[in-house]
Amino acid sequence: MTAGPGLAARRDPSTLSAALGALAELEFRLGDWPAAHDAAREALRGARTGALRAEVLCGLTRLALIEAGMGRERECRTHAGEALRLAAELGDRPMEALAGEALGLLELGLGRLDAAIERLEAVGRMCGGCTLSWASDLADARVRRGDLAAARRVLDGLEARRRPNCVQVAALERSRAMLAPRHAYGRLFTRTLELCAWSRQPFELARTELCFGERLQRARRRREAETHLAAALEVFEELTARPWAERARRELAAA
Repeated sequence: MTAGPGLAARRDPSTLSAALGALAELEFRLGDWPAAHDAAREALRGARTGALRAEVLCGLTRLALIEAGMGRERECRTHAGEALRLAAELGDRPMEALAGEALGLLELGLGRLDAAIERLEAVGRMCGGCTLSWASDLADARVRRGDLAAARRVLDGLEARRRPNCVQVAALERSRAMLAPRHAYGRLFTRTLELCAWSRQPFELARTELCFGERLQRARRRREAETHLAAALEVFEELTARPWAERARRELAAA
């Protein structure tokens, strides 16, 4: 009696690791971060068991990104550091850039803006046009640092690079909304919220609600700000994005 495909897949570490990795990415994008973390950890374990170095690199980077969003600092730094070393050994520049992105997101979430800027600028120099995710994080950090001209240069430099996907479009639109003048930011934030809802990206949606609320707060439109900040906090708490939830909580207290 021959084994069916399901049993064969269970015996093949590469198949199992790839399947769990894909599940982790799906759970992460759809907003079940604890489940995504569990699946990513199992994917990494399977890759290590099979001595699959490329899969190990993917697994380390995936875990670091999830942990960056969750604010699990020690784990994120451990996995990202190992990913950076392995990427250098394998000569995999795109994965090296993604590991750097994870560390940049971690610093941004923790409010360490100078460290986030330094890390994300290094990613931008390293990866060229292979990814755009770093750019919206860098623009966010620059805006929060008060360097609006530098944030604009980041966005302007992207125009000629490549056509982003729908998730990246939403993130970049949020950055433009953060930089927009008083008469335009509301329309741009509203458009970004629609894009995030359409692409089913809870984290990007919550980040947009947070940035919108902060901009309204600065304009002393406190009741409107509170609505958006409360929406952001609810999603961040569901995601277990702890540093982002704390930032929303502080803004709500101020409102």
